[in-house]
Amino acid sequence: MEKGIQKIVDKLVQNLDWDSILMIHKAFKHGIGQGSEVIPGLKRKNYDQNLGVKDLKHELKTILKYVVENDYQSFTYGNWIVSWYNQEWNQDTIIETLSQEDEEIEFEVELPNTKLEVIYAPQRICISMDTGVTPSGVSDLDTLKSMLENALAEENYEMAQKIQDILKMSHKSEEI
Repeated sequence: MEKGIQKIVDKLVQNLDWDSILMIHKAFKHGIGQGSEVIPGLKRKNYDQNLGVKDLKHELKTILKYVVENDYQSFTYGNWIVSWYNQEWNQDTIIETLSQEDEEIEFEVELPNTKLEVIYAPQRICISMDTGVTPSGVSDLDTLKSMLENALAEENYEMAQKIQDILKMSHKSEEI
């Protein structure tokens, strides 16, 4: 990792409220390295009372190194949400755009600085339900009703019952 980027990582890690993070980590009984990907240098460690700030810092530094080295724009691992904006991406894009044009245009471009953002989110919920109209103009509920009619016409009562259960659940969620 470049020196300048290492400074950004060190400053970010230094400025987090590690006592609060440790307190929340212990309250939820989270371990270390419990994300969905394997990150080199980060070993899974289940929750125990000996979990400390040093362990949490090592986890975050390893995640940040992984994100920067692989140029991930956004990355979620366990409780950590990382956003990485590398100024070099923008410069490459501008150079490519300028070299593709036939005309010579002179202008000054201001590039934003490299940015690294970390969010510690020990508990998140995301619920998504899309029963809207599809581009073809048919809603999901209409499709289910059509499938129910086909199942009944074919005397496939087992399938019809399952589709009917799904329709009942969707009506209950609309009432909420």
